[in-house]
Amino acid sequence: MTPQNLAANTRPGRWTKAERKRQIAAIALDLIATHGVQSLTLRQIASAAGISPPALYNHFSSRTEILIAVLDLIKDRVFEWIDSSRNPNIYERLRELAGSVHESKIVEHPESAILPLFELIAAGRDEQLTEQLAQRQLATVQRLADIVDEGKKQGTIGKDVDSKVVAWSLLGFGYAKDIALLQGVSSFVTDGTADKILDKLLRDVAAKP
Repeated sequence: MTPQNLAANTRPGRWTKAERKRQIAAIALDLIATHGVQSLTLRQIASAAGISPPALYNHFSSRTEILIAVLDLIKDRVFEWIDSSRNPNIYERLRELAGSVHESKIVEHPESAILPLFELIAAGRDEQLTEQLAQRQLATVQRLADIVDEGKKQGTIGKDVDSKVVAWSLLGFGYAKDIALLQGVSSFVTDGTADKILDKLLRDVAAKP
């Protein structure tokens, strides 16, 4: 369990129902990152949360409902990544998000979002999560597209650029880095290949003089 979630597990005082549900989701996320989604059981989650399996049903009606809460937690963490750069220059903000900010927020801590997300994507059909995954993916794309739209108004991004295409391209680029690093192909990042791809992507969308 990550230090953040471990702290949540030992938080003093009375929990609200929403706080308890979020804590249980965070525990399930950590278990998925460590052991995979297929081996996740309600008994495991309850034990890690310090409650009995029947008590778990006071918060979630099923394992699927817990997995949906995990997806919400992952989406929140991805949005934290997207919102973590406040560079006023939108062109440079996109560079930061796909570059240094992505690597510090996501790559250095893949267990916080990427590992469990890929586990849930792989198990999505069996776990009846396909529609839930799609909704959150589209929300992420829209959040990025909104930033691109802001850059078009600002004049740093070309006015004729398709914002959704840019958003999907940036997201796909981020996934490419995640997969390469999880596979141990760190040279994709360290030898400058990823930076060259990002430079080309951004040159294509930059506002022309």
